[in-house]
This record gives sequence, structure tokens and C-alpha cells, in this order.
Amino acid sequence: MSRESLVSMAFQAPQGTKDLLGDAVTRWASVERTVRRLAGLYGYQELRTPLIEDASLFLRSVGETTDIVQKEMFRFEDRGGHDIALRPEGTASVVRAYLEHNLHKTEGFAKLLYLGPMFRAERPQAGRFRQFHQYGVEAIGSESPWVDVEVITLCLHILRECGLMGAVMWLSSMGCRDDQQRSAQLLRERLMKDKPKLCKECQIRFEKNVFRVLDCKNPTCHEIAWRSKASPFVLCEACAAHFDEVRRGLREAGVSFDDTKVFARGLDYYTRTVFEVRATGLGAQDAVAAGGRYDHLVEELGGPPMGAFGFAAGIERVLMAAEKQQGAGDAVPKRRGLYLAIAQPPLVGEGFRFVQQLRARGVSAVMDYDGKSLKAQLREADKANCQLVAILGEAEVKQRVMTLKDLAQGTQRAIPLDAFVEEVSRVMG
Repeated sequence: MSRESLVSMAFQAPQGTKDLLGDAVTRWASVERTVRRLAGLYGYQELRTPLIEDASLFLRSVGETTDIVQKEMFRFEDRGGHDIALRPEGTASVVRAYLEHNLHKTEGFAKLLYLGPMFRAERPQAGRFRQFHQYGVEAIGSESPWVDVEVITLCLHILRECGLMGAVMWLSSMGCRDDQQRSAQLLRERLMKDKPKLCKECQIRFEKNVFRVLDCKNPTCHEIAWRSKASPFVLCEACAAHFDEVRRGLREAGVSFDDTKVFARGLDYYTRTVFEVRATGLGAQDAVAAGGRYDHLVEELGGPPMGAFGFAAGIERVLMAAEKQQGAGDAVPKRRGLYLAIAQPPLVGEGFRFVQQLRARGVSAVMDYDGKSLKAQLREADKANCQLVAILGEAEVKQRVMTLKDLAQGTQRAIPLDAFVEEVSRVMG
């Protein structure tokens, strides 16, 4: 085996990660622009938190008995002996930043947006990665059910703008902490006769946090946990009223939802309203966005009692779902930009001057610097999916014109050199 083959085999992206190239980057950037634009319309401001955090942050917030902490968190000791974790989710980091920078004192109610990579040591499969990317919002400082309505509405607004139309939203309530204590006891009673059939982990969860049994991926545990097809959560009067107001608000906003599905969010901090958005065409991993209310997390991380609501969406899954629904994988990408083809190498300097003038006007323009044949440059322009091709040769210089081909329209014309930049800027504008 050649040395080159050995090197290519040795250096590959780690399992569960992927490189982004070409049109994939374009689609990815489009999602990020859409997220920032729409979140801004709703009054959310972006923040950026570190990729690494103190591991105890997630033990306290996500929960020690969750799969994220027990099985999936990338955790290590740094040179200073600190227990460090790559962030597995965004909410805990945002709340930590909210408190560290005293936003609870200076702003009170804060509406925050984040985008970035998360890390979980999961078994890679379709829709699941060890490094994955999320965007999300957190509205911190209010217990109003209308905050729930706004965040859910924003979540669905972004998904629609990203091209994901075929999705359903499941809506439920996990109740307050008192409700959850009562519900946990009822769930234990429901599962008691089948406890010996549960996996070893779920038998531990049964005692420490019985709701984690609902999230077990073991088929037997899943069948036992959901056999009754009934919600494990019993709501008090206040939580029932809160949930009724959320549903009323969503109906007034024209948001469709299904509140008959039985599900539970897998993180310990959730209270009251929870939701999941599920898309068609993704198989088992069909949840593209999810979130809910977490009215105790701020206090548990050292802040004052304060209500909060948020959601997160996986960019990889959003793109996969949109492509499945729209057939985007088979669609021809829209042509864009200009390719300046040089017929004779000595004209490279003249061509570069035109390219720079176009770039200064915000027009995407590229050219060849290696003396390729004109035929090869035209193939390169088509491969790059450029909308326009300009040809500059000795004949064009003598006639003081530039030949301009519109590959999208299939037309060709001559443009005076002194009007070329202006005309291309107009066409591309």
C-alpha cells in the first residue's frame, strides 16, 4: 500500500463528525441567517458561550441520572485537575452566563439566542452525531404562559422559513415540582409489577428518578413504560390553568398542535409546558426541535427564583428534513456570481482589476490564475454554477468590449469595457 493511501486512511474526521463543503456550507449558512433574522424580529439577542464548561454545571442542571450525563457526556480532567465537559446542550450554559454576567440584576427578563456545536458520545446513526449543531432561544425571567406561546411560535416560524413545512408539534405539560413528585409515585405504582423486567439501569432509575425510565432506549423498558398510553403527569389546578392558557394562546396565533400524544422531555430541569416538533421523512430520529419551561433552573444554579422557557433545534436534522420534504437533494442549485475567463495569460492583470471592482460592489466574482485553456475555464464556470461568464481576450481588448454570457438565461452579448462593471452590478443586484 502506498504512503499516500496510508495517510488518507489515517487522517479522517472522527466517527460521528463530518466536514461541510460546497453547497452544504451554503445551505448551513442560510439556516443561520434565517435564525438570526427571525430571532431578531422577536427581540432575541445572540450570545456565545464556551464549548467547555465545568462538568458539575450539567450534573446539576441536566441531571445525574440522565443518559446525557451517565453515557454521553465528553468529560475529562484538565491539567489543573478541573472536571471539564464539552457542552452537551445549550440551556445550562446560557443560564450560567445569564447569572455570571448579572443579567438577572441589569435586565431581569432576557431574551437570548445561541448557535453552535454540542457534543455527545452517542452511537453514530442517521440524525445522530457526536458533534452536532444547534440553535436555540432562552427567555429567562417570566412565568407567563404567553412567553411559552411566543417561543413556540418563533420555533415554528424559523422551521417554516428554513423550508420545513411537513412537521407536527406535540404539546404537553409535566406540571410543577409538586406535581412531579405525585406523578413519580403514581408512575412507580404503575411500573412496580414489571420492575424485575426492566434493565439494570432502569431498576436504579426506578428508585432515583423514575421518569428516566420513560427515556430508556431498551425496547422492553420502552414497551413497559408506555404500555398504558396514558400521560404519567398529573397536574394541579394552577398548572392545568397555565397549560390551558398556553393552548388558547397558540390557537389564537394560528399554531396547530397535538396535545394527545404521550411523551416526556428527558432533562431534569423541565417543568410545566414541554413540546417537540417532529418532521416526516427522518425515520426514528424525527424530532427536529424541542423545548419547554424550566422555572427552577436559575435558582438551582445560584440565582433568584425565576421562570424561563426555551427550545433548541438541530441544524443537521432541520436540513435533512427540509431536503427530504422538498427533494432539495435532487434540485439544481441556483446559479450565482460571475466567472471571468481570460483568453490569453498576459491579460490576467487586466482581468483581476475588473474582478476587484466587482467585489468592491458586492458582486461575487472569480477567475483563473493558472493559464487554463478557455474551454477548461468555461467548464470550471459551469461546475462552479456561476450565473455569468465574462470573456476577456485580445479581440475584446481591441474592440474595448467584454463578451458576457448568461448561463441561466442562455444568452450572450458584448458590453463596452467602460460600462462592464456597472452593467454586471445591475444584473447581479
